[in-house]
Amino acid sequence: MTFWSSQTIIDRGTKEKIIEPFEESKVKESAYSLSVGDEIFITSASNDKFDKVQKIKTEDNICFIPPGQFAYILTQEDVNIPNNCLAFISMKFKIKADGLINVSGFHVDPGYKGKLIFAVYNAGVQDIPLRKGKEIFLIWFSNLDATDSKPREKVGIKEIDSDIISNAKNAETLKNLSDKIKNLEEQASISSAKSTLALSLLLPFNFWLIKIISDGLKLPQYLQTPDKIFSFIFSIYGFLILVVVLIVIFRHKIGISSFFKKDKDVKVKK
Repeated sequence: MTFWSSQTIIDRGTKEKIIEPFEESKVKESAYSLSVGDEIFITSASNDKFDKVQKIKTEDNICFIPPGQFAYILTQEDVNIPNNCLAFISMKFKIKADGLINVSGFHVDPGYKGKLIFAVYNAGVQDIPLRKGKEIFLIWFSNLDATDSKPREKVGIKEIDSDIISNAKNAETLKNLSDKIKNLEEQASISSAKSTLALSLLLPFNFWLIKIISDGLKLPQYLQTPDKIFSFIFSIYGFLILVVVLIVIFRHKIGISSFFKKDKDVKVKK
Protein backbone atom coordinates (compact mmCIF):
# COMPACT_ATOMS: atom_id res chain seq x y z
CA MET A 1 0.00 0.00 0.00
CA THR A 2 1.53 3.28 -1.17
CA PHE A 3 0.19 6.68 -0.20
CA TRP A 4 -0.05 9.39 -2.82
CA SER A 5 2.33 12.31 -2.71
CA SER A 6 1.12 15.89 -3.10
CA GLN A 7 2.17 15.83 -6.76
CA THR A 8 0.21 12.63 -7.43
CA ILE A 9 -2.88 14.14 -5.82
CA ILE A 10 -2.52 17.21 -8.05
CA ASP A 11 -1.94 15.16 -11.23
CA ARG A 12 -4.69 12.62 -10.72
CA GLY A 13 -7.03 15.10 -9.08
CA THR A 14 -6.86 17.28 -12.17
CA LYS A 15 -7.03 14.52 -14.80
CA GLU A 16 -9.34 11.98 -13.15
CA LYS A 17 -11.53 14.40 -11.19
CA ILE A 18 -10.82 12.63 -7.92
CA ILE A 19 -12.19 15.66 -6.08
CA GLU A 20 -14.71 18.19 -7.38
CA PRO A 21 -14.32 21.09 -7.25
CA PHE A 22 -10.54 20.66 -7.14
CA GLU A 23 -8.22 23.43 -5.94
CA GLU A 24 -4.49 22.87 -6.08
CA SER A 25 -3.98 25.29 -3.18
CA LYS A 26 -5.74 22.82 -0.87
CA VAL A 27 -3.08 20.14 -1.47
CA LYS A 28 -0.44 20.10 1.22
CA GLU A 29 1.73 17.48 2.94
CA SER A 30 0.32 14.61 0.86
CA ALA A 31 -3.26 15.41 1.83
CA TYR A 32 -6.19 17.39 0.47
CA SER A 33 -8.19 19.74 2.70
CA LEU A 34 -11.94 19.23 2.51
CA SER A 35 -14.36 22.00 3.47
CA VAL A 36 -17.63 22.34 5.34
CA GLY A 37 -20.51 22.23 2.87
CA ASP A 38 -23.94 23.82 2.92
CA GLU A 39 -25.69 21.33 5.24
CA ILE A 40 -25.21 20.53 8.90
CA PHE A 41 -27.37 18.75 11.45
CA ILE A 42 -26.77 19.40 15.16
CA THR A 43 -28.37 17.48 18.01
CA SER A 44 -29.88 19.46 20.84
CA ALA A 45 -30.76 18.96 24.49
CA SER A 46 -34.28 20.06 23.57
CA ASN A 47 -36.21 17.44 21.60
CA ASP A 48 -38.32 20.05 19.83
CA LYS A 49 -35.23 21.14 17.90
CA PHE A 50 -34.82 17.77 16.22
CA ASP A 51 -36.66 18.98 13.17
CA LYS A 52 -34.48 19.85 10.21
CA VAL A 53 -31.05 20.16 8.69
CA GLN A 54 -29.55 23.62 8.92
CA LYS A 55 -28.62 25.23 5.63
CA ILE A 56 -25.40 27.24 5.49
CA LYS A 57 -26.12 29.42 2.47
CA THR A 58 -23.05 31.66 2.49
CA GLU A 59 -19.68 31.85 4.21
CA ASP A 60 -21.13 34.55 6.46
CA ASN A 61 -23.59 32.10 8.03
CA ILE A 62 -22.19 30.43 11.14
CA CYS A 63 -23.53 27.36 12.95
CA PHE A 64 -22.49 26.48 16.49
CA ILE A 65 -22.07 22.98 17.91
CA PRO A 66 -22.78 23.21 21.67
CA PRO A 67 -20.66 21.27 24.18
CA GLY A 68 -21.77 17.68 24.58
CA GLN A 69 -23.66 17.53 21.29
CA PHE A 70 -23.25 15.56 18.05
CA ALA A 71 -23.34 16.95 14.52
CA TYR A 72 -23.39 15.64 10.97
CA ILE A 73 -21.42 17.79 8.55
CA LEU A 74 -21.69 17.48 4.77
CA THR A 75 -18.55 18.27 2.79
CA GLN A 76 -18.53 20.90 0.10
CA GLU A 77 -16.58 18.62 -2.25
CA ASP A 78 -17.57 15.41 -4.03
CA VAL A 79 -14.99 12.63 -4.07
CA ASN A 80 -14.52 9.95 -6.72
CA ILE A 81 -12.38 7.12 -5.36
CA PRO A 82 -10.83 4.91 -8.10
CA ASN A 83 -11.39 1.17 -7.84
CA ASN A 84 -7.67 0.61 -7.26
CA CYS A 85 -7.47 3.11 -4.37
CA LEU A 86 -8.54 3.52 -0.76
CA ALA A 87 -8.92 6.90 0.95
CA PHE A 88 -8.47 7.83 4.60
CA ILE A 89 -10.14 10.79 6.32
CA SER A 90 -9.61 12.74 9.51
CA MET A 91 -9.82 16.25 10.93
CA LYS A 92 -7.18 18.92 11.32
CA PHE A 93 -5.45 19.24 14.67
CA LYS A 94 -6.64 22.78 15.36
CA ILE A 95 -10.31 21.81 15.31
CA LYS A 96 -9.50 18.69 17.38
CA ALA A 97 -7.77 20.89 19.95
CA ASP A 98 -11.01 22.86 20.30
CA GLY A 99 -12.71 19.62 21.38
CA LEU A 100 -14.32 18.42 18.14
CA ILE A 101 -13.92 14.65 17.74
CA ASN A 102 -14.51 12.60 14.58
CA VAL A 103 -16.78 9.67 15.50
CA SER A 104 -17.54 8.54 11.96
CA GLY A 105 -15.52 6.12 9.85
CA PHE A 106 -11.91 6.80 8.93
CA HIS A 107 -11.79 5.47 5.37
CA VAL A 108 -13.61 5.83 2.04
CA ASP A 109 -14.32 2.70 0.00
CA PRO A 110 -12.91 2.04 -3.48
CA GLY A 111 -15.49 3.09 -6.07
CA TYR A 112 -17.29 5.59 -3.82
CA LYS A 113 -18.70 8.64 -5.59
CA GLY A 114 -20.37 11.48 -3.75
CA LYS A 115 -20.03 13.85 -0.83
CA LEU A 116 -18.81 12.78 2.60
CA ILE A 117 -20.61 13.14 5.89
CA PHE A 118 -18.52 13.56 9.01
CA ALA A 119 -20.14 12.61 12.33
CA VAL A 120 -18.52 14.71 15.04
CA TYR A 121 -18.91 15.26 18.77
CA ASN A 122 -18.06 18.38 20.75
CA ALA A 123 -16.14 17.13 23.78
CA GLY A 124 -15.00 20.65 24.66
CA VAL A 125 -16.49 23.21 27.02
CA GLN A 126 -17.35 25.91 24.47
CA ASP A 127 -19.48 26.21 21.36
CA ILE A 128 -17.58 25.37 18.19
CA PRO A 129 -18.42 27.66 15.25
CA LEU A 130 -18.60 26.28 11.72
CA ARG A 131 -19.08 28.14 8.47
CA LYS A 132 -19.40 27.10 4.86
CA GLY A 133 -16.02 26.67 3.19
CA LYS A 134 -14.04 26.22 6.41
CA GLU A 135 -11.26 23.68 5.80
CA ILE A 136 -11.35 21.34 8.78
CA PHE A 137 -11.11 17.87 7.16
CA LEU A 138 -8.25 15.98 5.51
CA ILE A 139 -8.23 13.13 2.99
CA TRP A 140 -5.32 10.90 1.96
CA PHE A 141 -5.19 8.45 -0.95
CA SER A 142 -3.48 5.09 -1.15
CA ASN A 143 -3.00 2.55 -3.94
CA LEU A 144 -4.24 -1.02 -3.50
CA ASP A 145 -2.14 -3.95 -4.70
CA ALA A 146 -4.73 -4.55 -7.44
CA THR A 147 -7.97 -3.12 -8.77
CA ASP A 148 -10.76 -4.05 -6.37
CA SER A 149 -13.08 -6.64 -7.92
CA LYS A 150 -15.92 -5.66 -5.58
CA PRO A 151 -15.87 -1.86 -5.31
CA ARG A 152 -18.67 0.14 -3.78
CA GLU A 153 -21.64 0.30 -6.14
CA LYS A 154 -24.19 2.04 -3.93
CA VAL A 155 -24.97 5.63 -4.91
CA GLY A 156 -23.01 8.14 -2.84
CA ILE A 157 -24.36 10.79 -0.51
CA LYS A 158 -25.65 14.09 -1.86
CA GLU A 159 -27.38 15.43 1.23
CA ILE A 160 -28.05 14.68 4.90
CA ASP A 161 -31.15 12.50 4.56
CA SER A 162 -33.97 11.62 6.95
CA ASP A 163 -32.47 8.24 7.93
CA ILE A 164 -29.37 9.89 9.34
CA ILE A 165 -31.48 12.47 11.18
CA SER A 166 -33.65 9.70 12.64
CA ASN A 167 -30.57 7.96 14.03
CA ALA A 168 -29.43 11.23 15.59
CA LYS A 169 -32.79 11.66 17.34
CA ASN A 170 -32.31 8.32 19.10
CA ALA A 171 -28.79 9.20 20.22
CA GLU A 172 -28.41 10.15 23.88
CA THR A 173 -25.61 12.61 24.48
CA LEU A 174 -23.74 13.08 27.75
CA LYS A 175 -25.13 16.61 27.94
CA ASN A 176 -28.71 15.34 27.66
CA LEU A 177 -28.09 12.73 30.37
CA SER A 178 -26.49 15.36 32.58
CA ASP A 179 -29.52 17.64 32.16
CA LYS A 180 -31.91 14.81 33.01
CA ILE A 181 -29.97 13.93 36.16
CA LYS A 182 -29.91 17.62 37.12
CA ASN A 183 -33.69 17.83 36.70
CA LEU A 184 -34.12 14.75 38.90
CA GLU A 185 -31.93 16.31 41.58
CA GLU A 186 -33.99 19.50 41.44
CA GLN A 187 -37.21 17.52 41.77
CA ALA A 188 -35.73 15.65 44.73
CA SER A 189 -34.79 18.94 46.40
CA ILE A 190 -38.29 20.31 45.87
CA SER A 191 -39.88 17.16 47.30
CA SER A 192 -37.56 17.28 50.30
CA ALA A 193 -38.44 20.93 50.88
CA LYS A 194 -42.15 20.10 50.73
CA SER A 195 -41.65 17.28 53.21
CA THR A 196 -39.75 19.56 55.57
CA LEU A 197 -42.48 22.19 55.31
CA ALA A 198 -45.16 19.61 56.03
CA LEU A 199 -43.29 18.40 59.10
CA SER A 200 -42.80 21.96 60.28
CA LEU A 201 -46.54 22.55 60.06
CA LEU A 202 -47.02 19.64 62.44
CA LEU A 203 -45.26 21.53 65.25
CA PRO A 204 -48.30 23.64 66.25
CA PHE A 205 -50.36 20.46 66.34
CA ASN A 206 -47.78 18.85 68.62
CA PHE A 207 -47.90 21.74 71.09
CA TRP A 208 -51.71 21.76 70.94
CA LEU A 209 -51.69 18.04 71.71
CA ILE A 210 -49.33 18.58 74.64
CA LYS A 211 -51.62 21.25 76.03
CA ILE A 212 -54.66 18.98 75.84
CA ILE A 213 -52.79 16.17 77.54
CA SER A 214 -51.49 18.50 80.22
CA ASP A 215 -54.96 19.94 80.87
CA GLY A 216 -56.75 16.85 81.92
CA LEU A 217 -56.23 13.56 80.17
CA LYS A 218 -55.30 10.68 82.39
CA LEU A 219 -51.83 9.45 81.57
CA PRO A 220 -49.84 6.42 82.52
CA GLN A 221 -47.55 6.73 85.51
CA TYR A 222 -44.48 7.23 83.33
CA LEU A 223 -46.07 10.30 81.65
CA GLN A 224 -47.21 12.24 84.69
CA THR A 225 -44.57 15.01 84.51
CA PRO A 226 -44.30 17.68 81.76
CA ASP A 227 -40.74 16.78 80.83
CA LYS A 228 -41.71 13.16 80.25
CA ILE A 229 -44.69 14.28 78.18
CA PHE A 230 -42.40 16.41 76.01
CA SER A 231 -39.96 13.51 75.61
CA PHE A 232 -42.79 11.21 74.58
CA ILE A 233 -44.25 13.65 72.04
CA PHE A 234 -40.90 14.44 70.45
CA SER A 235 -40.07 10.75 70.27
CA ILE A 236 -43.23 10.29 68.22
CA TYR A 237 -42.31 13.36 66.19
CA GLY A 238 -38.84 11.96 65.49
CA PHE A 239 -40.33 8.66 64.44
CA LEU A 240 -42.69 10.43 62.00
CA ILE A 241 -39.76 12.36 60.51
CA LEU A 242 -37.84 9.13 60.00
CA VAL A 243 -40.83 7.51 58.27
CA VAL A 244 -41.33 10.49 55.95
CA VAL A 245 -37.62 10.64 55.07
CA LEU A 246 -37.58 6.94 54.25
CA ILE A 247 -40.66 7.36 52.06
CA VAL A 248 -39.03 10.28 50.19
CA ILE A 249 -35.80 8.34 49.65
CA PHE A 250 -37.69 5.26 48.47
CA ARG A 251 -39.79 7.30 46.02
CA HIS A 252 -36.76 8.97 44.46
CA LYS A 253 -34.86 5.71 44.27
CA ILE A 254 -37.73 4.18 42.30
CA GLY A 255 -37.96 7.25 40.07
CA ILE A 256 -34.26 7.21 39.15
CA SER A 257 -34.34 3.46 38.48
CA SER A 258 -37.36 3.87 36.23
CA PHE A 259 -35.64 6.71 34.40
CA PHE A 260 -32.59 4.66 33.51
CA LYS A 261 -34.74 1.63 32.71
CA LYS A 262 -36.74 3.76 30.28
CA ASP A 263 -33.59 4.97 28.52
CA LYS A 264 -32.33 1.41 28.32
CA ASP A 265 -35.58 0.26 26.75
CA VAL A 266 -35.34 3.02 24.16
CA LYS A 267 -31.83 2.02 23.19
CA VAL A 268 -32.79 -1.63 22.87
CA LYS A 269 -35.76 -0.72 20.70
CA LYS A 270 -33.42 1.23 18.45
